[in-house]
Amino acid sequence: MKLIRPDRKYIQSYIEANEEDEMFRPHVERRFNNPETIIERAYNFEHGINLPINYVRATTFWLIDNEKFIGEISIRHELNSFLINYDGHIGYEIRQSECRKGYGTKMLSMALMYCKETLNLHKVLITCDDDNIGSIKVIENNGGILENKVQNRLPRGNVTTRRYWINI
Repeated sequence: MKLIRPDRKYIQSYIEANEEDEMFRPHVERRFNNPETIIERAYNFEHGINLPINYVRATTFWLIDNEKFIGEISIRHELNSFLINYDGHIGYEIRQSECRKGYGTKMLSMALMYCKETLNLHKVLITCDDDNIGSIKVIENNGGILENKVQNRLPRGNVTTRRYWINI
């Protein structure tokens, strides 16, 4: 099992994860980025090239196990006023067919080492929806301490967001 930056070697597996997402969640926002642009997009975000307004630099990793794309994790290098309230430092997704197998917990654990060793962060903020039991377990399994819950008005409606801090 390894974390790597997006790589063409695994693009077919990434496409399959996108197809799973479309099949199991047809009427919601896509979890994964466009396979045709993910590698360039990840590079640009990590290097601060052509970032959209209010976005910050971020490093994207893919979790690969047995030569298969399992999930994606994005680590934001800093927080701005939006991220401090809504998204935090880290966002992640596990492909539908690999959920509930411990991959999320392992992927976040590996990403926290990058935060500490490369970005020199000593604590990170991670958020999730109040009803996302899987993410709550992943965050708490990695030492997440709930700071509070906030009500957010998002395009998908009013959402209660849990805000966790992890000391690393």
